[in-house]
Amino acid sequence: MINQITNYKELLQEKARLQALLAEQELQIKNDWHVIKEDLRPFAHVATTVRNFLTRKATLSAFQLGVNLFADGFIKKVLLGNTGWITRTLVPFFIKNYASHLTDAPEKIIHKIKDLFRKKNKKEEEVIVQETGMDAV
Repeated sequence: MINQITNYKELLQEKARLQALLAEQELQIKNDWHVIKEDLRPFAHVATTVRNFLTRKATLSAFQLGVNLFADGFIKKVLLGNTGWITRTLVPFFIKNYASHLTDAPEKIIHKIKDLFRKKNKKEEEVIVQETGMDAV
């Protein structure tokens, strides 16, 4: 229970205590909010990927035109030639939609390709390091 404030000095002390408590609670809220954002980050990535598959950017670049021709020509007619009409319609649709988000920045595509190979190389290096240790002798 809070003591009765009887003079100005006690009032200032109580005010300082409450301001410190407020600052501590604000910091706790910021930390909690940061943790919540970190916990929801995988769901945000999934939602972004799903949105990229379902929507198409309105811009049309030469690279995107090439992807559209590739999806309609090679994928639809050659790879999916013997599948049902639903598959032949939906797979190129999703490919064109997703590619439209990647074609605005070609460096993103190059970066993703490099990351794919970089991950494989790291896995191979781990295997080599494990085999060359003292246990390999």
